[in-house]
Amino acid sequence: MGSKVKVLLSSVFKPFAVDDLYSRSDSKIELFHNQITKYQGVFSPRINYNTFGLHIIAKNIESKAVVLDYPSLPRFIEEVKKGYDYVGIGSIVQNFNKVKRMAEEVRRHSPRSKIIIGGFCTMIENIEKMLDVDYVCKGEGISFMRELLGQSPEYKFRQPEIFSYTRELLGVPLSGFDYHPFIAVGLGCPYGCDFCSPSHFFGKRHIKLLKTGKEIFDEIVKLGKRFKTTSFGLGGDDNFLADEARAEELRKIMVESGLQVKLFLFASADLVKKFGAERLVEMGVSTVWIGRESGFAPYPKNKDLDLKALVEELRRVGIKVILSSILLFDFHTKANIWEDIEDHLACSPAFSQFAFYAPLPGTPLYERMKEEGRILFSIPLEDWHIFGKPWYIHPEFSLEEAKAVQDRAYLEDFYRLGPSIVRLIRDEVIGYLNMRQSSNQYLRERAEFYAKDFPLYRAILRGCLYLVRRKEQKEFIKEVISLLEQAIGKTRIWEKISGLGLYGFGRLREFRTRFFSDTIQPKTRISYYNW
Repeated sequence: MGSKVKVLLSSVFKPFAVDDLYSRSDSKIELFHNQITKYQGVFSPRINYNTFGLHIIAKNIESKAVVLDYPSLPRFIEEVKKGYDYVGIGSIVQNFNKVKRMAEEVRRHSPRSKIIIGGFCTMIENIEKMLDVDYVCKGEGISFMRELLGQSPEYKFRQPEIFSYTRELLGVPLSGFDYHPFIAVGLGCPYGCDFCSPSHFFGKRHIKLLKTGKEIFDEIVKLGKRFKTTSFGLGGDDNFLADEARAEELRKIMVESGLQVKLFLFASADLVKKFGAERLVEMGVSTVWIGRESGFAPYPKNKDLDLKALVEELRRVGIKVILSSILLFDFHTKANIWEDIEDHLACSPAFSQFAFYAPLPGTPLYERMKEEGRILFSIPLEDWHIFGKPWYIHPEFSLEEAKAVQDRAYLEDFYRLGPSIVRLIRDEVIGYLNMRQSSNQYLRERAEFYAKDFPLYRAILRGCLYLVRRKEQKEFIKEVISLLEQAIGKTRIWEKISGLGLYGFGRLREFRTRFFSDTIQPKTRISYYNW
């Protein structure tokens, strides 16, 4: 098909996080506020993302394409009426009814358009019989769309502009000021854990979109100039270190160039341990997401590993850890589940996730629980999210008991370990103190790179100190302030005044949340490719 073909790719419509036919108030479209800093209130960073997958596809087909991020339903209909040849809708399982409504609107307002659905919602059993659509794209979408459009399967991957943007921090509006690009480096993970939707969605393959460290480095340089930032996410790839040669090439180029950046990536604990903390920091890694899962679970990636020691090793070079644990494995009882949670808390990660063991369509776990008759199909798909109540029968916990355990785990993390933003600062200061006199020149430069943010951190810590209400949290923040002052000197008067300003913004956000809502809807954006 030639360039005359026009393609519309859209996310599902907003509003999100409201209780209606299509959504639930406890299912926010925010990675941090929904599942990592879930109960941290004003201390939770409010961050939105554009729809990575749709932009990646649009950038890598030859036809004219439009990507519509988070439209309202009327805005989606308005765009559909322009008469596209293909309308693609990307979605997760929980937004099934939104996809259904959107497909109906396409048929009503542009009957000649062919409808494509993609994303994790395509793993729902018999979805092609449940929706009036023409094509179902399961797995990697670029190849699917190029084949559908009659384009060559051979192509050079092109990086779209995908990013996160911070809406609020401590109640301070930041829209338009804090954009962080993500670099699509790959897809999937070869480990194939029984619960992992991304791994099985991509057929337990590790698909490399950027195949060399040099390609990744070039994107870092380009996007750093474009967004005027040194902070990047390496997205899509659920186990970046699975390609050790690519990671090592990136590390060598980083060291040779002297470039200092803050990279976020996903990696399994075994590969993090093998690669080593010092090599990771030389690669520019600032934050790593590690799946702890459970101290009782027999996943090979965590076998014989001391996660507490690993997190501490990473902290010594300023690398923050998002540590993810799973609740409600079949072996969890009311006694040992807290042993598992306490083991997680003992690691004192910068960020924590406590997710339910989730039998989502397309995973071996789903097939097993379905065969055992444990999945509660009477529960709507909108409620099949891992940060509310489970949708399956557990041998020990009722649905309400399960939710109470998850809620308490998050609260214990917040109350006992302190706000994650303070833990982040703690870890960078510890890294600075350990690296500033290192025999490794790159690590000494890394320490000074971290120190550039320390004056701002002093003001943030003061604001946090004024905002927290619990004694143990105040004591923790005072310890971090003392550690920071050990590194760069006493807090200045203007930083204390700035802290009071943050206190005011924070209390105002708490007021709005209490009497109105803490929901922040993502922005609607439209992007054009090949026009």
